[in-house]
Amino acid sequence: MIIARIVGNAIAAHCHRSLSGKTLLLCQQLGDGDVNVGAPFVAIDLFGAGLHERVLVSTDGLGARHLVEDDSSPIRMFVQGIVDETQNSQT
Repeated sequence: MIIARIVGNAIAAHCHRSLSGKTLLLCQQLGDGDVNVGAPFVAIDLFGAGLHERVLVSTDGLGARHLVEDDSSPIRMFVQGIVDETQNSQT
């Protein structure tokens, strides 16, 4: 799982049948200090996350395909929760 920020919506003229009617979000992975890490990616939204919100994204492709009920779906990531706050733990 990763923490990401919603940076936009993904809209496709043509999409796999398993994604029809699903909300797809463009997410940017965040590192320490909310610094952008890597390239943005697409994830299915289950919670109605809004633009600029921080979210917890599951990278479990099997779980994502289970959510859309299609083993041949190309989707691999899904928003599993909206992050209210984070805490730094120091040992």
